[in-house]
Formats: sequence, structure tokens, C-alpha cells
Amino acid sequence: MDTQRLHPTAWTALLLTGLYAAAAALCSIFVSVYFWINSHDFGIVCSHYLALFTVTPFTFVLAGWYSQARERLHVYRLGLVLHAVYYGTLLLLRERAPAYAAELGALQGVTWGIYWAGANTFNFDVTREGKREFYFGLLQAVNGVFRLLGPLIGGFIIAVSPGTLQGFHSLFAISLGLYALSFAVSFKMPPDREPRPFRLRRALLPGRDQRDWRLIMLASFTLAGNQSVFAFLPGLLMYMETGDELSVGAYASLQALVGIVVALVLGRMVVPRNRAKSMRLGAWLLLVAGVVLSIKLSVATLIVFGMLRAVAAPMFGIPHVSLRLDTIAKSAEDPAQRIEYICAWEVPMALGRIAMMLILMGMYAWLRESGLGLRLAVLILCSTRLLTYALLRQTTALRRGAGL
Repeated sequence: MDTQRLHPTAWTALLLTGLYAAAAALCSIFVSVYFWINSHDFGIVCSHYLALFTVTPFTFVLAGWYSQARERLHVYRLGLVLHAVYYGTLLLLRERAPAYAAELGALQGVTWGIYWAGANTFNFDVTREGKREFYFGLLQAVNGVFRLLGPLIGGFIIAVSPGTLQGFHSLFAISLGLYALSFAVSFKMPPDREPRPFRLRRALLPGRDQRDWRLIMLASFTLAGNQSVFAFLPGLLMYMETGDELSVGAYASLQALVGIVVALVLGRMVVPRNRAKSMRLGAWLLLVAGVVLSIKLSVATLIVFGMLRAVAAPMFGIPHVSLRLDTIAKSAEDPAQRIEYICAWEVPMALGRIAMMLILMGMYAWLRESGLGLRLAVLILCSTRLLTYALLRQTTALRRGAGL
């Protein structure tokens, strides 16, 4: 690997990403299962994530303001601390956690908003235009390694523990340690203490001179649902089909293995001129995955869905992130305004998450008896990726890359 292609602090950023991914991979896929085991109420699981998605943008914007006024590393470290608080609270509540599902979701929303405001700034700062695909391919591969190992290890720990709930509590405790280690490593990142004004309006309400950014903002609304809901729903559906935590871990790990290979290959193959082709193929592949699962919900169709989604995610995600950051670099009047654009992008994302969660909850309640509601909701979520592509396809960079 040619290390000269990476920013000097990129390796530290990748290490931090890896530690965070390890903690998240151990626990995040099992949180929805934990609520389900203790309540057997899909509505409680949804209320947790609806509260999470609702609170996130507000704290994201506040954290962005603080990053500009004071120090981005403070925001990042506070996000790590709050992750530890979230899992520590789950440990304290134990079987009583479902009674506080919405409150815990709000706490995690605060956590996500603060953490990602810091982490996304790092990813912008350590990449360069024209070389972002390489970095984000590597970033997704690092995430993939831990998504491969974490669920398997987590499922194994739950399986061999004296009691199922004791296994969950062990996972939450291990995550606390990983967040503490991430906190220590973050001191290797260079500080950025220069105070700057926080001018959100231009980024949040782009004018005619920011056509590309306006398209990206519109696309983020359609992107949000499948990106966020699929973080927890497939694993929960697998548990509902099998009743086995180890199968959930194996399912997530198999997807991660496929994602690692695809991300590494695409990180070297995708360049600005072929971004549109990669995104188009990824969008259609995700739709095919949704069609497969909409026909019948079973272990077999869940596996096919997971494999197709594992390929589609980096095919669309790697060029999309690079396109978004390139557009921010061109739209910002001052490079220091990057955080305003990152924060602004989170607002339509949050609205999209909320809309898709309400669709999921509504479809489940409406067609609960037949079991069709969840399958149709998945199909709707997958099909919105085509709309995302149609909007992004109109940006200057993708049109030029395709020779239009």
C-alpha cells in the first residue's frame, strides 16, 4: 500500500475508526435483539430508534457549533464518553431497559450527534480531492474487519455465557473498555483550537450558486432511511426467524466479509470519472435485494438480501461520500466552513430517517397479521436508493465524469 497517498494523520484516524467499529460491532447489532428479548414488542424497538433519529440532528448542529467555537477534539471525546454512558446505562437497567426504550434512544441520539460531528470532520481533514476513494475504501475495509469479527465474537460470548442476558451484559462491559481506549488514542490527533464563526444558513439553505450542494441535500433525505434502518432491522429479522444470537452474529459477519472485499477492490478501482457507474450499479443491486426479501421472509432470503446489500453498500457509498466531500470543498467559501456543511447535511438526513421509521412502523401495524408489512417496508427502503442516484446524477461532477 502506498502510504504517501494518505494524509500524515490518516492512520491515526483509521485506528480510531477501527476501535470505534470494534465496540459498535460487538454491541450495536444486538441492541435491538436485547430490547426484543426483554419485551417481544416490535413497537418498543422502533420507538428506541425513532427517538434516536429525532434527537441526532439537534445535537449534531450544536456539536458543530462548538467545534468551530472551541475545539473539534472536545466534541469527539465527549461523543466517546457518551457512548460509554449509553452502554453503562444499559448495564444498570438490565431487564428494565425496554421500559426506557425511547429515553435510551434519545440518549443515543445525543451520543451519535456529538460523536459523528467530530468524526466526520476528521475524515474531511485527512483526505484530499481526487484521492478520497482510496481513503474511504480503506476506511470501509477497516470497518468491515471489525464488523466481521465483532458479531461473531459477540454471538459466541452470548452463546457460552451462563445466561443469555449475562452474555449481553458482558458485551456492553467490553464496549466500555474499547471506548476508553479510543479516548486515550484520540490524544494523538492534532488539536484545532482556532475559533471560527459558525455560519449555518448558506450550507442549510443553498442558493442558486450552489446547485450541486442543493442536489446532495435533497438526495440525503432519500438516502437516510435504508442507510439507518438497515443498521438494525436485518439482524433483528434474523433473530425473529431463528431465535439464536449466534446466527445473528454469523449473519452480520458474513455480510462484513463480503463488504471488506468489495470495499478494498472499489477503493482502488473507483475514480471520479466512473463514480456514476458504480453508484448506478449499487442502487439497482439494492433494489434487487429488496425484491428478493419482499417475496418471502426466511433465513434463505435474508441471507441473499444481506449478501446483495453487502455488495451494494460500498458500490454506492464510497463514490457518494467522496462526491459529497468534494462538493463541500467547492461550495464552502472558506475551508474552515466544512463543519457547517457537514452539520447541514445531517438535517435532511434526520428528516429522512424519521420518515422511513414512521413508514416502517405504519406498514408493520397495518399488515402485521399477514407479515407482509415488514417485507413491503424493506422494498420501499431499497427502492429509494434509485431516487438518491437520480438526484446525484444531476450534479456537475457525475455528469462530467460520464461525459455528459
